[in-house]
Amino acid sequence: MQPANSIAYRRSPTSTAIVFIVCALAAAVLIWFTETSRIEQERSRVSNLAGEYALALQMNIENALSATYALATMIELNHGNRRDFATTAAALRSFYPGIAALELAPGGVVSDISPLAGNEKALGHNLLTDPERDKEAFLARETGKLTLAGPFNLVQGGQGAAGRLPVYLRDEKGQRRFWGFVIVLIHFPGLLGPARLPALVERGYDYALWRVHPDTGRRQMIVSSSSTPLIDPVNRAVQVPNASWTLSVAPCGGWISPAMLAMKAAIALFIALLATASWRTLVAK
Repeated sequence: MQPANSIAYRRSPTSTAIVFIVCALAAAVLIWFTETSRIEQERSRVSNLAGEYALALQMNIENALSATYALATMIELNHGNRRDFATTAAALRSFYPGIAALELAPGGVVSDISPLAGNEKALGHNLLTDPERDKEAFLARETGKLTLAGPFNLVQGGQGAAGRLPVYLRDEKGQRRFWGFVIVLIHFPGLLGPARLPALVERGYDYALWRVHPDTGRRQMIVSSSSTPLIDPVNRAVQVPNASWTLSVAPCGGWISPAMLAMKAAIALFIALLATASWRTLVAK
């Protein structure tokens, strides 16, 4: 026979409380592990989803900026003559719907724009003397590579970005000299249309597209579906010429669902109470 004091202790409120606490702690640990696993799986899934949208956005930008090579070829074939610009630009704009305007900037000064309507204020703009945009212009001229400047406030109004490809021509002595820039202007948010970022919100996710400003080193928001910062988002890079943008995505309500957590806590409490009641029944016999 067991000692009476042992049986009495197991039937005491203290022992009952200990059993309940142990069961509750075990349930809490189980909830923590299951929630951690669920969030990891959800983050992996959202990361893949964000990657698909980031790639679509990157391809859309690359497609729009590729028109600069066609313009540069026209300038090179015409030895710097701009007479075919209007015809060539009109044809390119029909093939590249993401383009807002095409420009020529011999010597860095904008001289030709297609379409001109609505963009008149940009005529005569010197890209190499504008303190807000000259960094990317000088970078393009020095490297000879396509660069993407912006987003920034456009001289003609609105917000956009500009892909600038430097053009070099041979002079009479065969020396390469800087002719100027051919430019593709893209507007926001029109550029983002084909990537269908708003569809993320329809699927229950907030997003933010941003970059680190090359001059200030601070985060510059390009577009966002939320007025408040995202909660621990997953980030995917969007590679653009001479820079990298970031697409951040997170569930609209955060990674933890209060309703689901409350349901799991209620189930855990019920199991803890049931286990405690079962233990009391066993020791009472």
